[in-house]
Amino acid sequence: MASPSESIKTWPKWFRRSARIGDGVPRVLPGDGLLHPVPMVSIALLVVNDHVLKRVFGNFWTGKLSDLAGLVFFPLLLVAAWELVDRARAPWRGPSRRAVVVSVLTTGMVFSLVKLWLPAKLAYCYGLAALRWPAWALVEFTARGRIPGLEPLVLVQDASDLLVLPALFISWAVGHARAGAE
Repeated sequence: MASPSESIKTWPKWFRRSARIGDGVPRVLPGDGLLHPVPMVSIALLVVNDHVLKRVFGNFWTGKLSDLAGLVFFPLLLVAAWELVDRARAPWRGPSRRAVVVSVLTTGMVFSLVKLWLPAKLAYCYGLAALRWPAWALVEFTARGRIPGLEPLVLVQDASDLLVLPALFISWAVGHARAGAE
């Protein structure tokens, strides 16, 4: 395995930070793991799949593609959120492999529960609906002069979605490498 300074040198130039440590090695900043190409590509894939491919094809594969992209992105989002909260509380000590492992395991467990257990599915659908409602209500009120009710998300429970759980290893690998880079 390459040393942290060698590992960082392989990152694309646009990804390297201008902030430098004394030895000239780019510093890893809280939350910047989301700027790695892997989560950026997974978000782009999720958006294209959900807004284009599902409308054109709408089949077994488009459903799995969304799950795969989400499982790659979401643990890294949790790690970024943890790092920003950690940085706000005290001087940041750098990326944590423990945070990566906890985020990956938590994402896998919640994803599995939502796909297999009706109460978890309902909590997920209504919970996300409640989170998005303020923005949706503002748009509806501005455009139509009415405040909409809470509409739960539509989610199809499908045990075959668990086939994409190995995608969590991609998140783990990206987070683990980044935690070793500082």
